[in-house]
Amino acid sequence: MKKSFSTKVRSAAIAAVTVLGLGLGAGAAAAQPALPPLPAAPALPGIPAIPGIPNLNPAPAGGAKQVVAFGDSFTANAGKSGPRGLEPGQTPIVANCATDMENWPKIAAHQAGKSLGDWSCNGMGGAPVVQLVGYVEAAIMHGDIAPGTQDVVFMYGGMDALQWVDVAGKMQNMGHLNDTQFQQELQHVANRIREVAPGVQIHLASYPEYATNDQLCLVNLPGQTIPIPAPGATQIQEALRDSIANAAHNIGANFIDVYQQSIGHGTCNPVDRDRWVAGFQDPNMGPMTNHPTIDGQYAMAGMIAPHIR
Repeated sequence: MKKSFSTKVRSAAIAAVTVLGLGLGAGAAAAQPALPPLPAAPALPGIPAIPGIPNLNPAPAGGAKQVVAFGDSFTANAGKSGPRGLEPGQTPIVANCATDMENWPKIAAHQAGKSLGDWSCNGMGGAPVVQLVGYVEAAIMHGDIAPGTQDVVFMYGGMDALQWVDVAGKMQNMGHLNDTQFQQELQHVANRIREVAPGVQIHLASYPEYATNDQLCLVNLPGQTIPIPAPGATQIQEALRDSIANAAHNIGANFIDVYQQSIGHGTCNPVDRDRWVAGFQDPNMGPMTNHPTIDGQYAMAGMIAPHIR
């Protein structure tokens, strides 16, 4: 029997609550319960145009984008206003997702001469599974992911509780992790993307270095860093990188090791322009505190662009 739209939404909500409960209650990454099958995203009914109100189902402007990017604020880098300005979110269905005009997806796509759908958003992953699945489905519905899409790049997981279960497993030297909830989440969206764009290459990128040699520099002056001890910070960053690499291998994606290439360029680099991530106060501060600088965005774009075909 065909389910109604409200029934499908309710089923999705129940599955999401189940996933959140499993992820937040899991104690070991190597022996996690299986993730319930994710229901297919329900088709949104057409919303008729109303005079004076923008159409909530805009037709795709330019067809499939050659490159589509997903990520949290380390990708979107959407600080409040600023001289460079912000690109509005792609569609009203995914609200409040403006992106900086000089973030790594835009720079990398420009360097590669490719069209771009930038679906990054500050805070993506704060609601595990439902947010990522929702954003991918919105990009498909909007027409950005389609048969002509060549590359989809994720810098994702820093806000996702399921990812941090895997990070804990890596820190406990559990070896190669298989079929974890985080990997199931990524496998689901990868399968969906490949279904829509059969020739696509999916990439998972690690995050850039923040702490260097277990030190953080949250407040820096021009030409002067002020390091403070951060015991274990390097191990955490390495485990985060390793969990993303592990997931890439298991879902058949290409892994781009931004972390390894950025070592030495965290918050404590003594040269202002060579700090690719800044703390709370820094002469090279980007649009957001505790996030990549503009130099960092260009550096990450330079690492990622060669992987875009």
